[in-house]
Amino acid sequence: MDKVFYEVDPFNRLIIRPADRRSRVKKFRQVAHGRFIVDSGNNLSYEVNKSQGLDIPQKIGFSGKYSLDKKHKLVFTLNKWNNQCEGNRLTLKAKIIDAKSNEVAFLINSKASESKGLSYIMKLYGSWQADKHNRLTFGIERDRGDADSLVLSGAWEINKNNEMVYRYGKEPKVIAFRGSWDISDKHRISYVLDKKINSGFNFKSSLGTMVLKGKEKSLAFDVGIGISKAKKLKRKIILSGRWKIARDKELILETADIKKGGVRLKLTKEMFDRQGMAYIESIVKEKERYIGGGVAFKW
Repeated sequence: MDKVFYEVDPFNRLIIRPADRRSRVKKFRQVAHGRFIVDSGNNLSYEVNKSQGLDIPQKIGFSGKYSLDKKHKLVFTLNKWNNQCEGNRLTLKAKIIDAKSNEVAFLINSKASESKGLSYIMKLYGSWQADKHNRLTFGIERDRGDADSLVLSGAWEINKNNEMVYRYGKEPKVIAFRGSWDISDKHRISYVLDKKINSGFNFKSSLGTMVLKGKEKSLAFDVGIGISKAKKLKRKIILSGRWKIARDKELILETADIKKGGVRLKLTKEMFDRQGMAYIESIVKEKERYIGGGVAFKW
Protein backbone atom coordinates (compact mmCIF):
# COMPACT_ATOMS: atom_id res chain seq x y z
CA MET A 1 0.00 0.00 0.00
CA ASP A 2 1.40 3.40 -1.01
CA LYS A 3 2.18 5.70 1.89
CA VAL A 4 0.28 8.99 2.19
CA PHE A 5 1.59 12.17 3.83
CA TYR A 6 -0.98 14.24 5.73
CA GLU A 7 -0.64 17.79 7.00
CA VAL A 8 -2.89 20.65 8.12
CA ASP A 9 -2.92 24.03 6.37
CA PRO A 10 -3.34 27.45 8.12
CA PHE A 11 -7.13 27.10 7.76
CA ASN A 12 -7.22 23.73 9.58
CA ARG A 13 -7.95 21.85 6.34
CA LEU A 14 -6.39 18.47 5.63
CA ILE A 15 -3.70 18.36 2.94
CA ILE A 16 -3.07 15.02 1.27
CA ARG A 17 -0.14 14.04 -0.95
CA PRO A 18 1.89 10.94 -1.79
CA ALA A 19 4.77 10.28 0.59
CA ASP A 20 7.20 9.84 -2.32
CA ARG A 21 9.55 12.84 -2.20
CA ARG A 22 9.52 13.11 -5.97
CA SER A 23 5.79 13.88 -5.77
CA ARG A 24 6.03 16.95 -3.55
CA VAL A 25 5.18 19.36 -6.37
CA LYS A 26 2.07 21.46 -5.92
CA LYS A 27 -0.16 19.67 -8.43
CA PHE A 28 -0.04 16.46 -6.42
CA ARG A 29 -1.30 18.13 -3.24
CA GLN A 30 -5.01 17.83 -2.54
CA VAL A 31 -6.78 20.26 -0.23
CA ALA A 32 -9.75 18.51 1.36
CA HIS A 33 -12.51 20.75 2.71
CA GLY A 34 -14.15 19.19 5.73
CA ARG A 35 -13.82 18.92 9.49
CA PHE A 36 -11.95 16.94 12.13
CA ILE A 37 -14.19 14.80 14.33
CA VAL A 38 -13.67 12.67 17.44
CA ASP A 39 -15.81 9.68 18.46
CA SER A 40 -16.66 8.52 22.01
CA GLY A 41 -13.37 6.59 22.13
CA ASN A 42 -11.37 9.75 21.28
CA ASN A 43 -10.46 8.38 17.84
CA LEU A 44 -9.60 11.16 15.39
CA SER A 45 -10.98 11.29 11.84
CA TYR A 46 -11.42 13.83 9.06
CA GLU A 47 -14.82 14.04 7.37
CA VAL A 48 -14.51 15.26 3.77
CA ASN A 49 -17.29 17.33 2.18
CA LYS A 50 -19.20 15.29 -0.42
CA SER A 51 -19.30 17.98 -3.10
CA GLN A 52 -15.57 18.16 -3.81
CA GLY A 53 -15.26 15.16 -6.09
CA LEU A 54 -11.79 14.22 -4.81
CA ASP A 55 -10.51 10.70 -5.34
CA ILE A 56 -10.22 10.06 -1.58
CA PRO A 57 -12.46 8.44 1.07
CA GLN A 58 -15.22 10.60 2.50
CA LYS A 59 -13.94 9.79 6.01
CA ILE A 60 -10.25 9.38 6.79
CA GLY A 61 -9.32 7.78 10.10
CA PHE A 62 -6.02 8.31 11.91
CA SER A 63 -4.11 6.38 14.57
CA GLY A 64 -1.64 8.08 16.87
CA LYS A 65 -1.17 10.16 19.99
CA TYR A 66 -2.51 13.53 21.18
CA SER A 67 -0.43 16.30 22.77
CA LEU A 68 -0.30 20.09 23.14
CA ASP A 69 2.60 22.20 21.93
CA LYS A 70 3.91 25.25 23.83
CA LYS A 71 1.50 27.52 21.94
CA HIS A 72 -1.45 25.35 23.05
CA LYS A 73 -2.04 23.97 19.56
CA LEU A 74 -3.50 20.47 19.46
CA VAL A 75 -1.03 18.01 17.90
CA PHE A 76 -1.79 14.47 16.72
CA THR A 77 1.34 12.42 15.94
CA LEU A 78 0.65 9.48 13.64
CA ASN A 79 2.00 6.02 14.38
CA LYS A 80 2.82 3.09 12.09
CA TRP A 81 -0.64 2.07 10.90
CA ASN A 82 -2.31 1.51 7.54
CA ASN A 83 -0.85 3.88 4.91
CA GLN A 84 0.15 6.62 7.38
CA CYS A 85 3.70 7.97 7.58
CA GLU A 86 4.96 7.24 11.10
CA GLY A 87 5.88 10.44 12.98
CA ASN A 88 3.74 12.61 10.68
CA ARG A 89 2.25 15.42 12.82
CA LEU A 90 -1.21 16.96 12.33
CA THR A 91 -1.11 20.36 14.08
CA LEU A 92 -4.50 21.98 14.60
CA LYS A 93 -4.75 25.68 15.36
CA ALA A 94 -7.46 24.95 17.90
CA LYS A 95 -8.35 27.13 20.89
CA ILE A 96 -9.26 25.63 24.23
CA ILE A 97 -12.59 27.24 25.10
CA ASP A 98 -13.97 25.14 27.96
CA ALA A 99 -13.02 22.47 30.47
CA LYS A 100 -15.29 20.22 32.51
CA SER A 101 -14.39 17.39 34.88
CA ASN A 102 -14.51 14.81 32.05
CA GLU A 103 -13.88 16.78 28.86
CA VAL A 104 -11.98 19.58 27.18
CA ALA A 105 -13.49 21.53 24.27
CA PHE A 106 -11.62 23.10 21.33
CA LEU A 107 -12.85 25.74 18.88
CA ILE A 108 -11.60 25.13 15.34
CA ASN A 109 -11.85 27.82 12.66
CA SER A 110 -11.68 26.53 9.10
CA LYS A 111 -13.20 26.96 5.62
CA ALA A 112 -16.25 25.16 4.25
CA SER A 113 -15.12 26.27 0.77
CA GLU A 114 -12.67 28.77 -0.66
CA SER A 115 -15.15 31.58 0.02
CA LYS A 116 -17.08 30.39 3.08
CA GLY A 117 -15.83 30.19 6.65
CA LEU A 118 -16.50 27.34 9.04
CA SER A 119 -16.24 27.15 12.84
CA TYR A 120 -16.95 24.10 14.96
CA ILE A 121 -16.27 22.59 18.38
CA MET A 122 -14.35 19.36 18.93
CA LYS A 123 -14.29 17.63 22.34
CA LEU A 124 -11.92 15.12 23.90
CA TYR A 125 -12.93 12.98 26.87
CA GLY A 126 -11.05 11.84 29.97
CA SER A 127 -10.15 13.35 33.35
CA TRP A 128 -7.92 16.04 34.86
CA GLN A 129 -4.85 15.48 37.05
CA ALA A 130 -1.79 17.37 38.26
CA ASP A 131 1.59 16.11 37.07
CA LYS A 132 4.73 15.89 39.23
CA HIS A 133 5.50 19.55 38.46
CA ASN A 134 2.01 20.66 39.64
CA ARG A 135 0.97 21.49 36.08
CA LEU A 136 -2.60 20.90 34.91
CA THR A 137 -2.87 17.78 32.74
CA PHE A 138 -5.79 16.22 30.89
CA GLY A 139 -5.63 12.44 30.46
CA ILE A 140 -7.37 11.34 27.25
CA GLU A 141 -8.86 7.86 27.51
CA ARG A 142 -8.03 5.65 24.53
CA ASP A 143 -9.44 2.34 23.31
CA ARG A 144 -6.00 0.74 23.47
CA GLY A 145 -6.13 0.91 27.27
CA ASP A 146 -3.65 3.70 28.06
CA ALA A 147 -4.08 7.48 28.00
CA ASP A 148 -2.56 10.42 26.16
CA SER A 149 -1.77 13.58 28.12
CA LEU A 150 -2.45 17.21 27.26
CA VAL A 151 -0.19 19.31 29.49
CA LEU A 152 -1.12 22.95 30.05
CA SER A 153 2.41 24.29 30.18
CA GLY A 154 1.63 27.66 31.77
CA ALA A 155 0.77 28.55 35.36
CA TRP A 156 -2.71 28.34 36.83
CA GLU A 157 -4.18 30.92 39.21
CA ILE A 158 -6.83 31.27 41.92
CA ASN A 159 -9.61 33.80 41.31
CA LYS A 160 -11.55 35.86 43.87
CA ASN A 161 -14.07 33.03 44.25
CA ASN A 162 -11.32 30.56 45.24
CA GLU A 163 -11.74 28.78 41.90
CA MET A 164 -8.85 27.55 39.78
CA VAL A 165 -8.41 29.32 36.44
CA TYR A 166 -5.95 28.98 33.57
CA ARG A 167 -5.02 31.83 31.22
CA TYR A 168 -3.19 31.58 27.92
CA GLY A 169 -2.61 33.54 24.70
CA LYS A 170 -1.76 37.17 23.92
CA GLU A 171 -5.39 38.15 24.47
CA PRO A 172 -5.78 35.82 27.44
CA LYS A 173 -8.42 33.15 27.18
CA VAL A 174 -9.60 32.19 30.66
CA ILE A 175 -10.57 28.60 31.42
CA ALA A 176 -12.35 28.17 34.77
CA PHE A 177 -12.47 24.87 36.64
CA ARG A 178 -15.54 24.33 38.84
CA GLY A 179 -14.58 22.30 41.89
CA SER A 180 -13.93 22.37 45.64
CA TRP A 181 -10.84 22.35 47.81
CA ASP A 182 -9.88 19.46 50.07
CA ILE A 183 -6.99 18.85 52.47
CA SER A 184 -6.45 15.20 53.25
CA ASP A 185 -2.70 14.58 53.52
CA LYS A 186 0.41 16.25 54.84
CA HIS A 187 2.10 18.40 52.16
CA ARG A 188 -0.89 17.94 49.83
CA ILE A 189 -3.85 20.09 48.84
CA SER A 190 -6.45 18.99 46.33
CA TYR A 191 -8.95 20.67 44.03
CA VAL A 192 -11.67 18.10 43.37
CA LEU A 193 -13.66 18.21 40.13
CA ASP A 194 -15.38 14.80 40.18
CA LYS A 195 -14.55 12.10 42.74
CA LYS A 196 -16.43 9.40 40.78
CA ILE A 197 -13.95 9.52 37.89
CA ASN A 198 -10.96 10.65 39.99
CA SER A 199 -10.84 13.98 38.18
CA GLY A 200 -9.08 16.78 40.04
CA PHE A 201 -5.71 18.19 40.99
CA ASN A 202 -3.67 16.85 43.90
CA PHE A 203 -0.82 19.31 44.44
CA LYS A 204 2.39 19.01 46.40
CA SER A 205 2.41 21.94 48.84
CA SER A 206 3.91 23.46 51.96
CA LEU A 207 2.39 22.91 55.37
CA GLY A 208 -0.59 25.09 56.19
CA THR A 209 0.27 28.54 57.53
CA MET A 210 -2.12 30.86 59.36
CA VAL A 211 -2.29 34.31 57.76
CA LEU A 212 -4.28 37.44 58.51
CA LYS A 213 -6.74 38.25 55.71
CA GLY A 214 -8.77 41.27 56.72
CA LYS A 215 -10.12 40.47 60.19
CA GLU A 216 -10.04 36.73 59.54
CA LYS A 217 -7.40 34.16 60.24
CA SER A 218 -7.04 32.17 57.02
CA LEU A 219 -5.22 29.02 56.04
CA ALA A 220 -2.53 29.37 53.35
CA PHE A 221 -0.55 26.83 51.31
CA ASP A 222 2.35 27.48 48.93
CA VAL A 223 2.40 25.44 45.72
CA GLY A 224 5.33 25.51 43.28
CA ILE A 225 4.66 25.09 39.53
CA GLY A 226 7.51 23.82 37.36
CA ILE A 227 6.98 25.55 34.02
CA SER A 228 10.36 24.34 32.75
CA LYS A 229 13.74 23.27 34.14
CA ALA A 230 14.75 26.92 34.42
CA LYS A 231 11.42 28.49 35.37
CA LYS A 232 9.39 27.81 38.48
CA LEU A 233 6.51 29.89 39.80
CA LYS A 234 4.78 29.86 43.17
CA ARG A 235 1.08 30.11 43.94
CA LYS A 236 -0.36 30.84 47.37
CA ILE A 237 -3.73 29.23 48.04
CA ILE A 238 -5.60 31.05 50.83
CA LEU A 239 -8.73 29.46 52.26
CA SER A 240 -10.94 31.65 54.42
CA GLY A 241 -13.98 30.73 56.45
CA ARG A 242 -15.27 29.89 59.90
CA TRP A 243 -13.27 27.75 62.30
CA LYS A 244 -15.32 25.27 64.29
CA ILE A 245 -14.48 23.00 67.21
CA ALA A 246 -17.08 20.28 67.69
CA ARG A 247 -17.98 18.73 71.08
CA ASP A 248 -15.29 16.07 70.76
CA LYS A 249 -12.75 18.63 69.52
CA GLU A 250 -13.07 17.86 65.85
CA LEU A 251 -11.57 20.73 63.84
CA ILE A 252 -13.58 22.04 60.90
CA LEU A 253 -13.00 24.91 58.47
CA GLU A 254 -16.13 25.96 56.59
CA THR A 255 -14.96 27.85 53.51
CA ALA A 256 -18.42 29.31 52.70
CA ASP A 257 -22.13 28.80 53.22
CA ILE A 258 -22.53 25.03 52.83
CA LYS A 259 -25.89 25.46 51.12
CA LYS A 260 -24.23 27.64 48.45
CA GLY A 261 -21.46 25.25 47.51
CA GLY A 262 -19.06 25.73 50.38
CA VAL A 263 -17.15 22.80 51.85
CA ARG A 264 -16.16 21.56 55.30
CA LEU A 265 -12.46 20.84 55.35
CA LYS A 266 -11.26 18.16 57.73
CA LEU A 267 -7.93 19.00 59.32
CA THR A 268 -5.26 17.29 61.42
CA LYS A 269 -2.35 18.72 63.40
CA GLU A 270 0.19 17.40 60.92
CA MET A 271 -1.13 19.72 58.21
CA PHE A 272 0.07 22.90 59.95
CA ASP A 273 3.42 24.55 60.53
CA ARG A 274 4.39 25.85 64.01
CA GLN A 275 2.53 29.13 63.55
CA GLY A 276 -0.61 27.28 62.51
CA MET A 277 -0.29 24.83 65.38
CA ALA A 278 0.00 27.66 67.92
CA TYR A 279 -3.17 29.28 66.58
CA ILE A 280 -5.17 26.04 66.66
CA GLU A 281 -3.99 25.24 70.20
CA SER A 282 -5.18 28.66 71.34
CA ILE A 283 -8.65 27.94 69.90
CA VAL A 284 -8.80 24.63 71.76
CA LYS A 285 -7.68 26.24 75.05
CA GLU A 286 -10.42 28.84 74.75
CA LYS A 287 -12.88 25.91 74.67
CA GLU A 288 -14.87 27.11 71.67
CA ARG A 289 -17.71 24.78 70.82
CA TYR A 290 -19.70 24.04 67.73
CA ILE A 291 -22.63 21.61 67.70
CA GLY A 292 -23.32 20.51 64.16
CA GLY A 293 -22.68 18.16 61.29
CA GLY A 294 -19.66 17.62 59.13
CA VAL A 295 -16.98 15.00 59.05
CA ALA A 296 -13.52 15.81 60.35
CA PHE A 297 -10.52 14.09 61.92
CA LYS A 298 -10.18 14.18 65.71
CA TRP A 299 -7.29 16.01 67.36
